[in-house]
Amino acid sequence: MRTSFAKVKTEIKNLPDASKQLAMNLLDKAIFMEQELLKLQKNLKEKGWTEEYKNGANQFGLKKSSEGEVYIALVKNYSTVMKQLQDILGKRAGETTDELMTFLKR
Repeated sequence: MRTSFAKVKTEIKNLPDASKQLAMNLLDKAIFMEQELLKLQKNLKEKGWTEEYKNGANQFGLKKSSEGEVYIALVKNYSTVMKQLQDILGKRAGETTDELMTFLKR
């Protein structure tokens, strides 16, 4: 787990019980998505954002890669999860929000 996520996990432990489980679930999702995004980034750097396709004898060409489409969707979902996590942590203290915002801006 990245250091920034370890700090966020520490902050989650200080939340009220009602928010703690939701925040931990969001953090788990964020960690998983970040790991998958890194894999997709590596593949996109190696293979590129396009792939060849062939539909029958006469239809062929280039299209956006499947990995590229998954990457774009996952980035959007990751951003949403991080915003939700920021909102939960921000309710507790302004300092937590600032630390998380610093992490998000990297």
